[in-house]
Amino acid sequence: MNRQTTSILLFAAAFLLAIALPVMPSLLNHSGFYGMALDEPGERLNDYQPPRNGLAFIFFGYRQCGTVCPAQLVNLLELSQRLKGADVEFVFVTLDPENDGPEALDQTAVSLGEAFRAYRPENHRAAQKLASAYNDFAVKQVGTTKDLIAHSANLHVVTGDFRRRLVYTTPDLNLELVEQDIRRLLKESNSESPI
Repeated sequence: MNRQTTSILLFAAAFLLAIALPVMPSLLNHSGFYGMALDEPGERLNDYQPPRNGLAFIFFGYRQCGTVCPAQLVNLLELSQRLKGADVEFVFVTLDPENDGPEALDQTAVSLGEAFRAYRPENHRAAQKLASAYNDFAVKQVGTTKDLIAHSANLHVVTGDFRRRLVYTTPDLNLELVEQDIRRLLKESNSESPI
């Protein structure tokens, strides 16, 4: 193996390890959740507040994405139907605020349903920083025809105080099990809240 190949493999291994470190406790802890269980603070979204006694799914993507975003948005749409009436919201955070204007994002959220919200950081760098705070990645692939953005397809479930409780790392989800996770978290949070 030549030196360049070894360097690339080492970099890839280090990158995967850096991504895996925050979720290692949940991998080692058999919590009974389908998603990766966490209990750590998440970064606040300036003007968005999750339901006080409920949960919010946070998804980083962009409107022109032709790969994972459509699949995850379909998942979120189906979950919104399964969880109709539950105190759950779905937040689409754009990674491409330069091209995803406020009106277009609002229109997207409205078209998805009343439980959907859109959040637009001030620029791509701010979006990248926010995604990184959630252990996601977002990198513009400059020079491609539409400046595509390579990014994670994770769904983050947060509480009303932005505590990260679950992460789903693939768009290939068993939505029945995701629904069970969310109902369990809602039940647990309601049993812990003061009467």
